[in-house]
Amino acid sequence: MRTLKRLFYVACTAFLLTSCEETYNDKLFWPGELCQEYGSYIKPANLNLTYSGEKLVGKTVDFKTEDSEKGTLTLNDIIPGEKQTPLPISLCEQEDSYTFSGKNITMGGATVTYSGAITPKTMKLDLDVVMPQSKWEKSYGISNFTKGKKMTVTYSGGQYIWKETNEILTGGFYVHLDDVELTKAGSTLFLRMKLIQNALCYFIPQLLQTITLQPDGNLVANYTTSPVYIGSVPINNIDPDKDVGTIATFVTKFMIGLLTEKDINNALTDRTWTASPINLITWTEENGKLKINLNLPAIISLATKDGETPIDSGLVSGIMEALAQSNPVQLKLLLGIVNSMIDNPLLGIITSMDTASFQQVFYLLTEGIIFHIEEEDGHTHLYLTKESTTAFIQLLPGLQPIVEGMLPESMANNTVFKNLLGLLMGNDENGLPVLWNAANTIDLGLDLLPQE
Repeated sequence: MRTLKRLFYVACTAFLLTSCEETYNDKLFWPGELCQEYGSYIKPANLNLTYSGEKLVGKTVDFKTEDSEKGTLTLNDIIPGEKQTPLPISLCEQEDSYTFSGKNITMGGATVTYSGAITPKTMKLDLDVVMPQSKWEKSYGISNFTKGKKMTVTYSGGQYIWKETNEILTGGFYVHLDDVELTKAGSTLFLRMKLIQNALCYFIPQLLQTITLQPDGNLVANYTTSPVYIGSVPINNIDPDKDVGTIATFVTKFMIGLLTEKDINNALTDRTWTASPINLITWTEENGKLKINLNLPAIISLATKDGETPIDSGLVSGIMEALAQSNPVQLKLLLGIVNSMIDNPLLGIITSMDTASFQQVFYLLTEGIIFHIEEEDGHTHLYLTKESTTAFIQLLPGLQPIVEGMLPESMANNTVFKNLLGLLMGNDENGLPVLWNAANTIDLGLDLLPQE
């Protein structure tokens, strides 16, 4: 009896194997070979992905098929604003791969035209995307600098009152305060924001010429390739002792609002500009707001591409993997290694944060940054609200010693610089983190002019 049972099992197994062979022996690859995740961080990398004709790194694609004839591509965080985008495709057998092509409209309303080829070892995928139509889809220049009458909190007659004074009306940096306390803190908050607005209205036009919100969801910026100046001195060449007069002049202008349009125009003479590559920053409109996402692996790959110290591709792959797997501890460790090679000031500050603070940065890197956007008198304001910035303003006191430690010794010991950092980052009654509570509305961002 046992012998008969064994023969029965063998017969059933042979039947199943024969059935599988009859089903798939005419296929180039069995479904099980093709059903997998393809990505540029997978070792070895098995995804060759282009978006709008340019290589896109740091992304993954899942593929599933039951018959090696039809299947589903799932794009992971590739289409702006969509965490996952399933695309049904039909496979066409070639000599050594399956090819596919087509067009689909996603659940988010984007039109995706795709083509590619797939084997168990590699996937080539080319995407052209048109995002849903948006009124914000255009190019913007930086607003001109103007001053005029504006209401601020001042001290008069033994009390704090609202009073019209000569203030910045438009410029590269947009600031809007409302519902401000009629107190010393409220008045001092206006002074701190005047300092910041004057300084950034001076520096932003030197750094940024235009931004374009493209139809494919890419954000492209025209940025400077020229030195940034304070007066007639390139900022990288400033000697705090030798150039103390220049520094004092501009710090005074920033602090008490004496900056002029001529100061800015002088700094913009003979500057050169270049367009940023695509696939670094994307945008999408959500509920009347703009969501901006950074492709960190692509940004790091570009920043280190022509550096003196080349970055190992495995390190960039690790960063991609840490983001994909939502692992902030691993990401912070890897960014620290990158910074030890390229010594980037901003990266240095980020990697020096404590774990709780870095978690907030990690959230923005993975989920995106929500900007409010509005039109007023022909200008477009792209800004963050107080609710979005408060958590980071409160990090400033802890970051102050880190920033001081990154400055050249002569600059770190300079009284003007130390006092200025204290006003912006200090945790006393005159520091911005404490004064932040003196207004219910604090909007910070860019003041832009649409270009037709």
